[in-house]
Amino acid sequence: MTTQNKVIALVIVVIVVAVLVAIFAFYSPAPKPSPISPIEEEEIVPPPATGNIDDVVDALLKELLDEGAVLTEGENDAALITTDSQEVGDFGQSINESEL
Repeated sequence: MTTQNKVIALVIVVIVVAVLVAIFAFYSPAPKPSPISPIEEEEIVPPPATGNIDDVVDALLKELLDEGAVLTEGENDAALITTDSQEVGDFGQSINESEL
């Protein structure tokens, strides 16, 4: 082998090593997703079956009242947002610069 061929082979080896080092240095596999626990909800426990129609009606009424309470909470949250928005709007009008 001549000196020129040795230099070319050395340059090729250095380039290959540099590329391999760059690949391994900058390659990071995608992180494994952490197991996310499902949202814990209250477990709905139906009343025991008694065969009495009054118990069925009571269970349905209880469920409707629970749903109504959830909807009322949502409406109250919306009312608070509206109230806050009104108060913020009124805050800019609370100072009369001509009185200063």
